[in-house]
Amino acid sequence: MKKYIYKKQKQPFYGAFKGLLKLFLHKPKFINQNENLPEDGLMVGLHMGKFGPFYMSQYMPFKFAIIGAHQMLESYKERFLYLKNVLYMEKQHKGKFASTLKATFEACFSRLIYKGMHIIPSYQDMRLLHTVHNASKTMDNGLPVMIFPENSDNGYQKTLQECHDGFITIAKFVGKNRQKETPIYPFYTHVKRKIIVIGKPFYLSELKEKSKEEIIAYTRDRVNELNPWYEEDKKDNQLFPIKHKRKAD
Repeated sequence: MKKYIYKKQKQPFYGAFKGLLKLFLHKPKFINQNENLPEDGLMVGLHMGKFGPFYMSQYMPFKFAIIGAHQMLESYKERFLYLKNVLYMEKQHKGKFASTLKATFEACFSRLIYKGMHIIPSYQDMRLLHTVHNASKTMDNGLPVMIFPENSDNGYQKTLQECHDGFITIAKFVGKNRQKETPIYPFYTHVKRKIIVIGKPFYLSELKEKSKEEIIAYTRDRVNELNPWYEEDKKDNQLFPIKHKRKAD
């Protein structure tokens, strides 16, 4: 397990990478529904494909950290397998050959990019406590933490439908660690439509009478209502259409 350390100094490789991205990712319209920019708390929204987090990191007018897959901060082999099997084949529905080719190349430098983006490694076991601790420390440094709770097992979606409950657990434990309730900011972004929207925050204390399923449904609705194209998108919700039928490895 790699230890996460937030560093404020510049990341030269990631700085050059961001400069390259500007050639392909154009500046969006930024809409903030709050009087001030978020200074801590959780930001909850859709991943919007591979470039969604890069787009936010490139053009958001404030710094933040992102809770992301721990495999992308591990060894080359683990990065390669995650990119090939999960990102490209599972979530983007690409063929095995194309996925292998992309993963072989990108795994060489992806760890440097993830460090530049201040990725907090996430886990699905007891190591989640490390994620909570790191998120707390990041907020203590005056940075919000972004998380993507969508269920993307069958690919990235255009609207938030199925949602994991990890963000609720993290919000609760971070609040307990900091002795301060964690604001949860819904957000919406879209690279091709060139838009980023930050919604008003809500707090779990406001939903204390609701069940976990109801909190998830409320969060889903708060995210989706920020999407001006919601009615159009929900009719064809698959961000990456399935083009290949994969055979078992």
